[in-house]
Amino acid sequence: LNQANIGVAMGIQGTEVAKGASDMILTDDNFCSIVAAVEKGRTIYAGIQKFVAFIMSVHIAEVMQIFVCIVTEHPGDAHAAADPLPILVTDLPPSIALGMEPGEKTILQERPRPKEEPVVLNWMWVSMVINGAILSLVIIIVYVVALAIYCDGMIFQSDINELDDYQNKLMDARTVAFISLVWAENVRSYTSRSFNNPIWHDVLGNVNMQKAIILAQLCLYVAVLVPFFSDRILQLRGLAVGIGGWLLALVGPVGCLALCEVAKLFTGWQMARYQAELAAR
Repeated sequence: LNQANIGVAMGIQGTEVAKGASDMILTDDNFCSIVAAVEKGRTIYAGIQKFVAFIMSVHIAEVMQIFVCIVTEHPGDAHAAADPLPILVTDLPPSIALGMEPGEKTILQERPRPKEEPVVLNWMWVSMVINGAILSLVIIIVYVVALAIYCDGMIFQSDINELDDYQNKLMDARTVAFISLVWAENVRSYTSRSFNNPIWHDVLGNVNMQKAIILAQLCLYVAVLVPFFSDRILQLRGLAVGIGGWLLALVGPVGCLALCEVAKLFTGWQMARYQAELAAR
């Protein structure tokens, strides 16, 4: 029992010595419980991996956006007061829901995980960077287009500062980018439910995810539509951007969905190669 990878003892017929030396005790003395325990353990572990992969990818995207704005001398795409909102509302609840994701049907077909294996594998880091870059790219495109529309064709900070009423114009462009970011991150949370399966695969299988997305959407509309709180505190003007601004914001989630699903083809290939490497050991 001590030398086994996982020592298993009988809970009813097993001796106290065996129970003390084991890692797991079968309370019902039913060996079928081992299969259920392994499946539950793999499901929990996979949920942790999805949680980390999602939260890291969206943060990578936000860092990329800030970096690009600084290097290219574009104004930041969010006011300082609005920055914590995507993290607290649109990132955290969906990431927690991912941690409670039901196990995939093929989870027992995966090879046993080596003891020394890290939680975040190399192919997961590649997936996080790719998806973070996708999210950052679509939001930057939306923001630059919004700047051109609302800031009279100007997209650089120095040029925008010379415009009349430039603060409100910049606020409108930032509002469109903010709406697009929240929508895109909500879509990203659904694509993160599986590293290789398409988004439509059991799309409503996680009830906690639906609750998290509803919460995120309610907070978004409060943030951009409630007078004083939106324009005075968060510097967002959801009513001023008009229908055109909301339609432009849709480019972010649509682009994020399409590109992230395409990226899954490469991630799926990486997963299959990793499983083949485990089988060859």
